[in-house]
Amino acid sequence: MTLIMVPPPETQVEHHLGVLARTCVARSTLEDALTTIVDAAIELTHAQQGVLLLAKSSGKLEVTVARDAQRVSLPLHQVQTSSAVLRRVMGSRRELIVTEAEEDSSLAPQARIGTLGLHSILVIPVDKLPLAEALDATVAGRQSELLGVLYLDSCWPFFHLDREALRMLTRKVAMVVENAALFAALCEKARLDHEVEITRQIQRQMQPVQFPRVPEFEVTGFTVECHAVGGDCLDVVKLSDRCHGLLVGDIAGKGIPASLLASLLQGLFVTIGALDLPPQEVVSRVNRYLCERSPEDWYATLFYAILDSSGRLDYVNAGHVPALIRRCSGRVETLESSNFPVGMFSDAQYTCRTTQIEVGDFLLIYTDGIPEAKNRRSEFFGEAGLRRLLQEFPGQTVDDLAEAVRAGVRAFTEGAPQSDDIAVLAVHYRGANLSTSSVRPARAMRAAKARSKYPLVGRIRPTKLEIPLSKRTDHGTHNDGTRIERHYGCGHERRDRVGGGKQRVPREDQRAAHGGEKEDRLERGEC
Repeated sequence: MTLIMVPPPETQVEHHLGVLARTCVARSTLEDALTTIVDAAIELTHAQQGVLLLAKSSGKLEVTVARDAQRVSLPLHQVQTSSAVLRRVMGSRRELIVTEAEEDSSLAPQARIGTLGLHSILVIPVDKLPLAEALDATVAGRQSELLGVLYLDSCWPFFHLDREALRMLTRKVAMVVENAALFAALCEKARLDHEVEITRQIQRQMQPVQFPRVPEFEVTGFTVECHAVGGDCLDVVKLSDRCHGLLVGDIAGKGIPASLLASLLQGLFVTIGALDLPPQEVVSRVNRYLCERSPEDWYATLFYAILDSSGRLDYVNAGHVPALIRRCSGRVETLESSNFPVGMFSDAQYTCRTTQIEVGDFLLIYTDGIPEAKNRRSEFFGEAGLRRLLQEFPGQTVDDLAEAVRAGVRAFTEGAPQSDDIAVLAVHYRGANLSTSSVRPARAMRAAKARSKYPLVGRIRPTKLEIPLSKRTDHGTHNDGTRIERHYGCGHERRDRVGGGKQRVPREDQRAAHGGEKEDRLERGEC
C-alpha cells in the first residue's frame, strides 16, 4: 500500500499565494492574475470548474474568467450559473454552499441547480477592502463595495473546505482588482495630462509671438490660465500699414472645452478680420458661424477694435467688460456697449462705436478675471480697483502698464487661488509720425511711376528742366490743315481735324506717307 502525503491547507494556500505573487510580477495583465486565483480556488476545493464574475458600473455581474480542473479556459458565453444563488449571495454578502437537496423547490426550473447538471455550488462574495472613517471621536466602519463573486461548482459535495483559505483568496482577488483599477486610472490620468499639455502648448503657440511696435503705438499683452488651459484669448491682426485689429475674448466655461472654443474664436477673427471689413461686420460673421457650428450652451464675450495710425478707434463690445482709456490727464474713460455675446443669437445685430485716442493715452482691454479676482477675505478687486490703478499709474511705457496690472492683482489676491482666467491687452498711443510714414506725396509718386515707365534715352537738351527726348512732344500742321501732335517714344501721333474727333496713326505709316524726313532728323538730334 502506498501512502500519499497531502500538504496541509495552510501550506497549499501559501503555495498558491506565492504563485500568484510571482504571476503578478511576471505578468502585467489583470486577466492573467485573476486566472491564477481561479485555478488556485479550484485546486483547494477540488471543484470541476470555477468562474469569476466581476461587477460592472451598471451593477450587473459579468463573467470575466472561466476555468476547469485541467486549467483550460472555457468560452465565456457558454458558462452557465445559477441566477438564484447569485442573487442570494449579492443580498447577504456572505459565502454560500448550496446542494441540490437543499435547493428551494419554489425556484423556477431554469434557475435550479439540477437543471445545470450539478450537485453542489460554492459562491464567495469578493468585497472591496474594508475602510474606516472617523466621525468626530468615533471610528465607524462602512459596508464595502461588492467587486464580484467567486463561483465554484461540482458534481459531488465539497468536503473538508478551508473557508479561511478561500476568504484569503477572495481578499487577494479584491487587491488585484483594486490595484488594476488604480493602475488603469493612473494610466488614463497620465494620458489626459499628456493631452492637456499638448493642448496647452498649441494654445500658447497660437498667442501672438511678437506684439506690434510701430512708430504710432505700442501693444503688449499676457494671459494667465486658471487651470492648465484657459478660455480667454487675445490677438493683434495687422490689417494694413495704418490699421491693426485688436481682439480680447472670454469663453463661457473653463478647461479644455473652453480652450478649444477660444482657439476657434481667435482663428475666426484672424481670418475674417483680414478681409478689411468694418468691426460690426466682422463680429456679425463670427456670431453666425458660432451659432451654426457650436453647441447651444457655448458663447463668448469679446471686445474687437480697429486702431489706425491717426488714433481713431472703431470698436464693438459684445457683452464684454468695458475697456478703459487712461488719458494723459489721469482721467479714465470706459468703452461700453449693449451688444449680445457671440454664439447666442444668429440674427443679433452689432453696433460699432468710435472714439479718438490722443497722444500719450493708454488703452486697456481685459477679461473679467481681473475685476473678479478675490483675496482671502473674499473681496473682489473690481472695476473700481482697476480704475484706481490706472489713475495712479506712474509709468511711461505699455510694458510698465501691463506689469502694473499684473502686480496689482497679485498683491490684492494675497496668494489666494485664482478663480478665473485672465487676459490683458494694453496699447500706448504715441501719435502719428509723418516722417516715418509710408505715404508719399501724390506728385512724387506720379513722377517716380513715369520715370520707371519711360526710361531716359537719347540726347538731353540743356534746359532748366531736363526732359528726356523719348517723352518730347512736337506740334505742327499738315498740308490739309490737320493739327499734328507727335509723341516720341510711344510710336503714335494724334491728329485733330476740324470736323471733330481724334485719331491715332502709327508713326510707321506717317513715315511711309511723308518720307519720315523730319522724324529721322529729330531722332538724330539735328533739330
